[in-house]
Amino acid sequence: MLLPQTLARQLRVDRSGNPARRRSSIATAGHLVGAQILVGVASLAINAMAARTMGPAGRGNLALLLQITYVANMLAMAGTDRSYPATVARDRGPRQAVADMLRLVTPTAVVVVLATVPVVVALADDGALVAVAGFVATAAALVAVAMLRTGAAASAVVWPYLTAIVVGQLVLVGTAVALTAAGTTSPHTWLAFYGVALATGPVVAGVLLRRTDRSPAEVSHRVGVARRLGLRLVPAAVASMVMLRADRLMLPWLGSYEQLGLYIVVATVAEFAIWPVQSYVDARAPRWHQQHLAGELRRLRPLLGAAAYGTVAAIALVLVGHLLVAPVFGEAYRDSTVLLVPLAIGTACYSVSRIAIGLTVATGRARGALAADIPAMATALLAYLLLIPQHGALGAAVGSAIAYGVGAVLAVVFCRTPAAPRAVSDRQASTTPSYSSVRGHQ
Repeated sequence: MLLPQTLARQLRVDRSGNPARRRSSIATAGHLVGAQILVGVASLAINAMAARTMGPAGRGNLALLLQITYVANMLAMAGTDRSYPATVARDRGPRQAVADMLRLVTPTAVVVVLATVPVVVALADDGALVAVAGFVATAAALVAVAMLRTGAAASAVVWPYLTAIVVGQLVLVGTAVALTAAGTTSPHTWLAFYGVALATGPVVAGVLLRRTDRSPAEVSHRVGVARRLGLRLVPAAVASMVMLRADRLMLPWLGSYEQLGLYIVVATVAEFAIWPVQSYVDARAPRWHQQHLAGELRRLRPLLGAAAYGTVAAIALVLVGHLLVAPVFGEAYRDSTVLLVPLAIGTACYSVSRIAIGLTVATGRARGALAADIPAMATALLAYLLLIPQHGALGAAVGSAIAYGVGAVLAVVFCRTPAAPRAVSDRQASTTPSYSSVRGHQ
């Protein structure tokens, strides 16, 4: 893997102290995908160690706690991870972009974390203090990583985000090895160490950013446009999160922790296939927006590319999953292989829907995301309620495939409905992108 060498090149600065040059949209997407590949490899290793150490029930308990942190992270971002790259001014550097994100996210993050603590206490039973500490640390680390990722997508300077990922994942894998060697079976302890380890990456990236980027972070920038568009995207983000996470949250309630443990090991692998699509969307959003303003946005080619990618990824998921599940996670997880086919179908459908929604949002139509994701969310909840009690993890997998299929169809239909380009005034242009560029472990 070339990430360490890439990171070294990214950290080079010119004589004025400015960080490495901006990347094209394709290069930015490639770096974001490369970072997620590293996260995926680390996640697979940590997933295997946790599964073998704690067993299906303990692994399911840890998965539930992590799902809560992911939901908290999504609510804390309040849609700004999608809206900011699509509205940022062309001259924002990485330090300035991160400063903007701090202004946008800090208030909601504090409120969301405090509001979620009672939920963690209720689920933790014994060891609530450790669980709460782990939740707060993990939620804060995830928000920090998300802000760095958004700043990378918006500024087309990716080294701060790469630094956070490389450092954080290396420390996280080392921590998991230590917990496995010690035979630690407490999900609360795993969560606490998870959060502390993951936080090392953003801390190191922040220190390096202050030392190498001499551009003033205090330069004024209107973030109101990003905040308003982000708030309009929140319902769609919640709906998308429900589709992605409700199966894991409902399995312990309608089934058992053991069923969640069986489900999570293959659902995690399925999510890896989705990450490159979202990275591509984030990196291309500003370019799509500019093409829309110029009346040059073409939708068919990205949609066909998403369909082709989703098909290949689905086939690979089924083949690789059958080969690796039992050897990697243990014989106790062999029954998880029956979940691969519906999860693969869902992966293909979800890939298409993300491209379609990304194209729609780039035209400024938040309602497109709502029109696709909210009906898909309702379909998912209904399917889970009907299928999980009788079929357990298989019901969750089939329900997610149905929901993703509904979302893909609706997203494509709405995306193919053209929107007229709107003129942008000089004042609005200061918050419109014109450069060419823009979820972790289970």
